[in-house]
Amino acid sequence: MEFFGLDIGSSNIKIIQLKKNKDKYQLIAFGSAPSTTKGLLSESESDITALAEVIKKLHKDLGIKNKDIAVALPQDQIFTRVITLPNLSNEEIESALQWEAEQYVPIPLSEVILSYEIVGKIKENSTENVEVLLAAAPKSLVEKTIQILKIAGFNPISIEMEIMSIARSLISSDHQSVLIADFGAKATDLAVVEGSTIVLVHSIPTAGDALTRAISLELGLEFSQSEAYKRSYGVDPEKLEGKIVTALKPILNTIINEIKKTIQFYQGKDKPIQRIIITGGGAALPEINTVLAKEFNLEVQIGDPFSRVIEDSLLSKIPAHERTLYSVAVGLAMKEI
Repeated sequence: MEFFGLDIGSSNIKIIQLKKNKDKYQLIAFGSAPSTTKGLLSESESDITALAEVIKKLHKDLGIKNKDIAVALPQDQIFTRVITLPNLSNEEIESALQWEAEQYVPIPLSEVILSYEIVGKIKENSTENVEVLLAAAPKSLVEKTIQILKIAGFNPISIEMEIMSIARSLISSDHQSVLIADFGAKATDLAVVEGSTIVLVHSIPTAGDALTRAISLELGLEFSQSEAYKRSYGVDPEKLEGKIVTALKPILNTIINEIKKTIQFYQGKDKPIQRIIITGGGAALPEINTVLAKEFNLEVQIGDPFSRVIEDSLLSKIPAHERTLYSVAVGLAMKEI
């Protein structure tokens, strides 16, 4: 089935269309465009229409004829939790999750759409239990996303969590326990993946924009200039007499501490994290992988969502430092539907 992947980011809209070629993919179309000011967070009908028009124009400019679309929901807007249940049938699990969800989801269940995935089985005192990843997406967010796509003239065929798309694009046949850190503009999303299964998800409201504001406050610069400094110098202590690193350190430490908590929680189950993959806009900051590798004493890779895409003249048009921005859209385009 032909379709394309759409990532409605808080800063930019990204589109990817791929074609399966045996165990590889061929890039058919790609592109990005600045999002609207409030993006998916706005409830205004005019803002929703404006966002739909941005997506529609980008699709037209890329020359994509297909109207079928796979889209992801912002991870920080979805409630997730891994729950341990007795080894029940699927029908019994669905019933049990309704009760479990009432304890963990902070809004009425009538206002969310629940989904789940069995992530593993564990034995405790000779009793076999199952671990289930529960996800609850606000109905209003799902309905708004579908409304935007319909206004743009598209046919939504798949909606999933961003972190599922990211894991699909960055991890193939890997039997290690990997932590993915997606550094977005508004939030940093963390996930632990065993093989190809997501077993832990955590989002924090500290990310790229907070880093940029820190530079702006420390050096007295406009936001746009601070953003340029951040992208150019990153966390390289040798650049600009270390002033950028000094400004970024408090915010970066907040993110690092959350990653530490996630690793410690997961390793409490006697399953050590073996490497970290970073993606999103923040993964392109100079020296960020070096800093994180020293901090965690682990291999830190900059994720390449195009690692299974055939390198050709079209793919070569995407600069190396921009490839991490397409992790969600590539993962959506790789989805088997």
